[in-house]
Amino acid sequence: MIKVSQEEIETMEHRYPGIKEQIQHFETMDLPACPICGLNDTASVQAGVIGRTVLITAATTKFHLMPNYNGKGRYFCNVCKKQFKRAK
Repeated sequence: MIKVSQEEIETMEHRYPGIKEQIQHFETMDLPACPICGLNDTASVQAGVIGRTVLITAATTKFHLMPNYNGKGRYFCNVCKKQFKRAK
């Protein structure tokens, strides 16, 4: 879910050309439901701490930023706050 206004996204786009498309990419991702709580409010785990990734994290709930990837899973549940791997 988008967490910022269209005006804020336009400001981000001015600073980081192409960021609107990146935000849209994450917004339209087909993410798995959390295997722990069963809810669909999940995000893709991304590693790094730079201006662009911080802004994407601020813009969408489907992007979860970690300074360093810890290997616990490529997905994050926004409800129970747990990382998980896609079920096989």
